[in-house]
Parts: sequence; structure tokens; C-alpha cells
Amino acid sequence: MIDLRKIIQGQLKSIHPRVYFQMAPETATFPYLVYDIVSINDDGEGFQQITLDVDGWDDENDTTALETLMESVNAGMNKKITVEGNTTIVFYLESKIPIFDDETALKRRKYTYQGRLFERG
Repeated sequence: MIDLRKIIQGQLKSIHPRVYFQMAPETATFPYLVYDIVSINDDGEGFQQITLDVDGWDDENDTTALETLMESVNAGMNKKITVEGNTTIVFYLESKIPIFDDETALKRRKYTYQGRLFERG
């Protein structure tokens, strides 16, 4: 999973400089991205199916910048083939969800991807 995280971190950092795994620090500057690898299904034959959540966070009332950031994420992730060493991975957008919280001024968007990872052995 460490290698997978490095690949995803690199893909997202090429889109936006502030990227965190699972949780951003309280001192993080907005806007930022948080990703989580929700599940990995391994067939034992070098193929893995991955569910990836990418959340965009911002503290502005106008969500234009956040929506633009998330569209950049999608342009950089959806259907893009990444090859690193013996690993090839491609992600496909599954859903886009606006997340609302009545108790906070934060704005959030969640994009969920299904990934297919192949390893040459």
C-alpha cells in the first residue's frame, strides 16, 4: 500500500501542492485535498481493484475555486494511465458528491474513483 500511496500522492501533487492522506493537519492552508484508499480487492494474480476518495476542502463562501480544483483533479486522474516501475494503474470517476455540514463554514467536494492496478512480475 505504501507504493500505491506514493503513486496517488504524486498524481495529486502534480495537480495541487497541498495533498494529505486521510486527514489534513489543523494548520493546513485552504484549499487542500485529502485522499483515502477506501478498499483494495486483490485477486492474488497481480490485479487489484481500488476505491479511492479524493476530497477537496475550502473555506470560501464562493465554491468556484473549489469546483475548479476538483475539475482539475478529475482531468488529472480520470482515465489516466500511470506506470511506475512494474505497476500500472488507471482510475475511473464513479461519483461526485457535494458534502454539506450545517455547523461549519467549510466547503467540501468528494470524488470517488474506481482504480485498476496491474503488477508485472
